[in-house]
Amino acid sequence: MQCQYVNWQEWKAFFQRRADRTVPDVQETIDHISLPASLARSLAIFQLGESGGGTIIEQARDSRIAEIDAAYADAMALFVAEENRHADILANCVAALDGDLIEENWTAKLFVGARRLIGLRLKVIVLLAAEVVGICYYHLLSHQMPECRTKTWLAELVRDETSHLYFHCQFLRTQTKSAWRQLVFKSVWRLTMVAAAIAVMIDHRAAIRDMSLDFSIVWQRWMSYSRLAEQLVVDSSIDEIEFETVRF
Repeated sequence: MQCQYVNWQEWKAFFQRRADRTVPDVQETIDHISLPASLARSLAIFQLGESGGGTIIEQARDSRIAEIDAAYADAMALFVAEENRHADILANCVAALDGDLIEENWTAKLFVGARRLIGLRLKVIVLLAAEVVGICYYHLLSHQMPECRTKTWLAELVRDETSHLYFHCQFLRTQTKSAWRQLVFKSVWRLTMVAAAIAVMIDHRAAIRDMSLDFSIVWQRWMSYSRLAEQLVVDSSIDEIEFETVRF
């Protein structure tokens, strides 16, 4: 069945064009720069969160939501593959910082558990919150670093995650066409985003402190980006938002 609302073939083609990108190779074990050990652990937590994602592909393929089709499910599968590539890049970042990967973490369990327990619409909202958190956090971290491989890799993740944000916002826009649906979305989105931001702020407080980031600035960036994402979903007159206008 061809979706009558969004040409998901365009998103499928977009992700396909990037599908053959390789994971940057780590030539040496350590980035020879002075960065705190807490940063490696922080990135290891994000690495764990970027892994997996198979259940949402199944849900997209089995969904009876009228506004999506087989091309959306294919695009979702390519998106998950891109997230898995991010996990590999973050693993390289951890290795470059002489850190260790982890097998479990409470915030990773929280995000994964939430995605497994809920339907496709709410699952995409959780994914969108993760994109907002990741975009801002990676950007702020990279700006605190001297030139190194980790800085370059994090900047690449920011660019990718921004396109992921648009992908999820476009789906959510198809689900919020009436005033009452927009109200429900805003309520759920704001609650989800605040909960995600609080969880990450607590779990990554050591890295935020050791990287000389102001906690209030980190919080403000998350909230600013969350408002822009909300606007992109509920305002049908907006096709694109210059997220770079949020000052870092």
